[in-house]
Amino acid sequence: MNTKTSNAHNAPAGHGFTLVELLVVIGIIAILAAMILPTLGKAKDSAKKAQAKSEMQNISGGVRAYEAEYSRFPIPTQITAQLKTPDYTFGTMHMSGNSARRLTNPKGELLPKIATSGRVQVSNAELVAILRAQEKFRTGRPTSNRNHRMNPKKVNFLNAKDVTSTTQGGVGTDGVFRDPWGSPYIVTVDANYDGKTIDAFYGQGSVSAAERNEGLNGLTRVKGGYQANSSVLVWSLGPDGLASADEKANQGTNKDNILSWQ
Repeated sequence: MNTKTSNAHNAPAGHGFTLVELLVVIGIIAILAAMILPTLGKAKDSAKKAQAKSEMQNISGGVRAYEAEYSRFPIPTQITAQLKTPDYTFGTMHMSGNSARRLTNPKGELLPKIATSGRVQVSNAELVAILRAQEKFRTGRPTSNRNHRMNPKKVNFLNAKDVTSTTQGGVGTDGVFRDPWGSPYIVTVDANYDGKTIDAFYGQGSVSAAERNEGLNGLTRVKGGYQANSSVLVWSLGPDGLASADEKANQGTNKDNILSWQ
């Protein structure tokens, strides 16, 4: 009789996981995932906010560098010729052909109309084209810098990545510079050169009014609206991609907006 063979047959079978043990392991994994995922989500959101802040600083810096070079701000001549308000906001209205239309968020929903009153209303695409010395958009449409009339020295004042759609963060195929959540950056420039700026959205009392002459987010009430002590204002619609003129700056859909002057 082969002793080795006999012993092998008589050895106890290996112990496997029971159904109860498997369920316990799965439950532990689920609990750990539930604890980790919110933390990862917050870290990702914080990273996007930091990116937005950095990009807004780049835009502000580019506008100021342009002004230092040319002794004027990069506001297209077709706008300054008809400007009826002291400052100009490159908002959510985008020029396409001879007409302007409202831009949409990544979900395809129309953004609220944020624009300086007057006939010519454009998005930051025209501003970005001037700062980057571009004569044409990637679509082939001429920019406000056609024949380099707004940037004759062909200096690139703004470093920004190009993307291949109109829903990603970066400069889209339509020339619009969008935040990490896919909404356009709103940029307001001091068109009357007084060192102070009234944004088309945050300049409204329904958004920024506080007590007495003070405004929310450090703004000050003056004739014509609420102003900031800065020649350039840049802001983002934030993670929700929304803004409402019917809500205060620190409430509702406006609460998560990211502001360069804060």
